[in-house]
Amino acid sequence: MTPGKAHKTCGCCGRSMAKAVAVTDGVAYCATCYAREFKKVPCVQCGKTMRSLGGKTPATCRSCKAQDRYCIRCGKPVPRAGLTVEEGVVCPSCVRYYKEPQACAVCGQKSLRLSRDFQEGFTEPVCNHCRRESYITCPSCGKHRRPAGPDSQGRIVCKQCLERTGPFICPQCGQEGRAHSKTRCEACYWKNSVEKRMRSAVALLSRPWAKEAFSGFTLELRERVGAQPAAMRLEKYFLYFAKLDTLFITPGDITAEKLIMALGREGLRRYAVPQSYLIRHGIVPAFSDETLQAASAEAAQIALLTASEGQWYAGLLRRFHAHLAEINARYRTRGWQGKQQRFIPRTVTTALRAAKIFLDFLEIDPAAGVQHIQQMQLDRFLVEHPGYRDGIRAFVRFLNRKEKLFRKLKIESVQRNLPKGLILDRDRYTSLLRAWLNPADDVLKASLISTLMLLYAQTAKRLVRLRLTDLAQGATDGMYRVIFGRTEITLDPRVGHLLARYLERRRALATMEDTDDTDWLFPGRRHGGHLHEAIVSYYLKKQGVTAASLFTTAIYYAYLGGLRHPKVLVKAFGITDYTAVKYLQMIDPRLTAEVEARVASR
Repeated sequence: MTPGKAHKTCGCCGRSMAKAVAVTDGVAYCATCYAREFKKVPCVQCGKTMRSLGGKTPATCRSCKAQDRYCIRCGKPVPRAGLTVEEGVVCPSCVRYYKEPQACAVCGQKSLRLSRDFQEGFTEPVCNHCRRESYITCPSCGKHRRPAGPDSQGRIVCKQCLERTGPFICPQCGQEGRAHSKTRCEACYWKNSVEKRMRSAVALLSRPWAKEAFSGFTLELRERVGAQPAAMRLEKYFLYFAKLDTLFITPGDITAEKLIMALGREGLRRYAVPQSYLIRHGIVPAFSDETLQAASAEAAQIALLTASEGQWYAGLLRRFHAHLAEINARYRTRGWQGKQQRFIPRTVTTALRAAKIFLDFLEIDPAAGVQHIQQMQLDRFLVEHPGYRDGIRAFVRFLNRKEKLFRKLKIESVQRNLPKGLILDRDRYTSLLRAWLNPADDVLKASLISTLMLLYAQTAKRLVRLRLTDLAQGATDGMYRVIFGRTEITLDPRVGHLLARYLERRRALATMEDTDDTDWLFPGRRHGGHLHEAIVSYYLKKQGVTAASLFTTAIYYAYLGGLRHPKVLVKAFGITDYTAVKYLQMIDPRLTAEVEARVASR
């Protein structure tokens, strides 16, 4: 059947007719031919009598056909079809998309949305723009309607708001609110809208567990964030459930590796809210940060190896990857896991990526192979890509030890001194502390993190991984104690007061998570996760400082305060022996130079 085209001639007898009684296989039948050609047969589903062309069986009646029928455009259930086409049926709301656009009687523009408005004097079909040209946005109800006159406050409002004498009492919930229509308030509209969108979305899912999970998630999201925000976000979150519904038969099949491959690391961040809901309700297993990082790194490594296929160095890169994986496994078997993990999967990815970029940079004959890599090429690469100086070291060691080179490659070490201005002066130091120890409530968390970094030489990575169990409060003196390194230290009373203020206002950042659900001192946006290090960098950037400057300044003023032995810094602040010695060696000559300069100026 051609959309929008009426059948005026019977395809059986050829006589004209006002309307076809039935259309089968593109042939229209009048009432006489219908009674002659269509024989009575029982419906194969309900058993009721119906008519079928030539008495052909099995046949299904219209009522049974409409039970599980969906619109071919929007996917909504269609109990009563607005239009029937060769591909299926169309709901009444989507019929206009299957008709030819008509010209507006006023502006002449073609549109699918033409209608008459006799109250406004439009006796011919016109577009919405012309029909509503005189409309206003009512300041009372927010609808785009025809103006009716001024209300008691002098505002030009629509007819419904002008006729209303008192506050609107919603007939549906019985509460006073903003009118959305005569039958319900705006809150009830959004509440019903969430349920309507949820039913439409559930109909598109095929797995029973996915349907149930999405329904429960939608209702809880509405309770947590409100009906209107939930309605706005529902389409975005539905994509996550649709992907799970397509990829996994049961929720038990979901693993971190499969999720990373399907969504990517960025996808897990984007869908952190529904992912948190599934984990919290035990629908899918909880994934630790270590597991997710390993899965993400493995996916990135596979992508790098796949991208190298067909290149002359493909085999070399695979051997290097196997070498790195062997080192990683060796670290794990020797107990370097959890907080103590070393040579993590992300390190493997970084080294593999640097190696591929270096090999792409080389301009050598593919037949020559790895033996023709020369020191001059490595030096030129480091000049043009200085950021890969550390990342390429593992590959250079691998070439020197595992591959046969004519001459070993070498990366010259660069002496690292403290950059100028890295240590904050006394005025800047005191002004920052004064501001961070007496912050407003909206910057309380940022101030606490910055203070701990400035006074106790803590890195962002260590701070965001602090747990509530790392803190303790004295029963008698009320002082807070914390473990940064090997020994427990007592926080300064002012810092303890700042920490107490934060603990009173501590809240979870995840949309549907409470502080009782997480043990992290600084909860993150992912369920069961901590604050991201990038957020700490954002806090510091707003203050005009960096993590490196706070770390160096903390050690510098600790040195001035008497902490001049590396082991003291190691035990108190938890930094490594090498770092403590390095910084103290760099700071001590500076102190000597300052003293000499002051003596000379006298």
